[in-house]
Amino acid sequence: MDRSTHFKKEMIDLYSEVDLGLLLEKITAGIRGYLACEEASIFIFDPEKEELSFETATGRSAGELKKIVLKKGQGVAGWIAAERRGAIINDCGRDPRHAAATDAKTQFQTRSLLGVPVLMAGRLLGVLEAVNKKRGKFSQADLRLLGRIASFLAIPLQNAVLIRQMLEKEKIEKELQIARDIQQSFLRQDPVVAPGLDIAFLNIPSSTVGGDYYEVMPLDDRETVFSVCDVAGHGVPAALGMAIFRSSFIHRLRQDRDIAAATVHVNRLLAETTEASLYVTAFACKVDANAGLLDYVNAGHPPPLVARGAEALWLDEGGMAVGMFADAEFRPVRFRLQSGDVLALYTDGVIEAADDRGEEYGRERLAAAVSAGRRLPAAGLQAALLADVRAFCGRDAFADDLTLMVVKYLGLDAGAQ
Repeated sequence: MDRSTHFKKEMIDLYSEVDLGLLLEKITAGIRGYLACEEASIFIFDPEKEELSFETATGRSAGELKKIVLKKGQGVAGWIAAERRGAIINDCGRDPRHAAATDAKTQFQTRSLLGVPVLMAGRLLGVLEAVNKKRGKFSQADLRLLGRIASFLAIPLQNAVLIRQMLEKEKIEKELQIARDIQQSFLRQDPVVAPGLDIAFLNIPSSTVGGDYYEVMPLDDRETVFSVCDVAGHGVPAALGMAIFRSSFIHRLRQDRDIAAATVHVNRLLAETTEASLYVTAFACKVDANAGLLDYVNAGHPPPLVARGAEALWLDEGGMAVGMFADAEFRPVRFRLQSGDVLALYTDGVIEAADDRGEEYGRERLAAAVSAGRRLPAAGLQAALLADVRAFCGRDAFADDLTLMVVKYLGLDAGAQ
């Protein structure tokens, strides 16, 4: 078998390789062999970011090279990507296109370099490079050969990249499902009966999996703790952040029933042990149905609403979100309930739900809807509120998690029974 036939067979064999890593290893080996060079590199082009990344490289500097990302026009590879044509450089030290900083970072000397773009129907997929000719100089014949390799590589490279993207998407979807399972396992599903109160709650997770969390925790036959929180971010990190918040908050609350002390405890824990990007907006309150008292802590959360007749009262006194600064203080605020008061707790998924024009549902619409349905049982009012949000948005699904809790205070007599 002559050299030309062997080359063609090797290139055709690439079409059966769908593993991107193995494909690129074969390509770099082929470049080194056919072009008699010391090293070879392959860049993959990201059209969204317009960046080139070292997908594979050979030699002792390969690890450092893979950390480097080039913009179009930056370095020789960036120039090739921008110009869509090959380049021969036999004295890199004198060519302004050569990125000397890359050599300095990798402690490698690039003496000569040959590069071509990988194109598919005019679309840039990447750049191939042969580095440091072992004998003599890179020639026009070498450039044509590397161009042939690039033309054979285009289809298998595109297929392998698409397959890897599909596998990564499947991995992400599996992680999101794990996050959903974690999230839902923490949320109470069974109804809660507390003397003097009528309670309803629901959570509708979005497809991206946020970090909404709610708690309904009877302490005894007169006091009940309610909380609604939103952990920053989405996916598994948000779900794990929720797990930390919930376990720590409940553990501390059971020690002395102090919602402010529990909030201070969780705040210090999150601030000192997690990334700065993990924080929680939280509202927690303790309702004493016998005394008609509501003590609350609002940590950067959208203020809950108390509907009293046609009047809307907002529980907006409070401080910053939980987990931002370890020494933050959280002081309880007392609110006196009246018979017939309706408490609506929610996350921003309710008031920020938007219609097709981008207009948000907002606090005013929420207050009007709660006031209009305040004589309904808690479950009926909750259903009416959800229907109103959906009617406003014109859709059933929401872009963010939606959590909604309705608590009706039935009065002192009911609480004492």
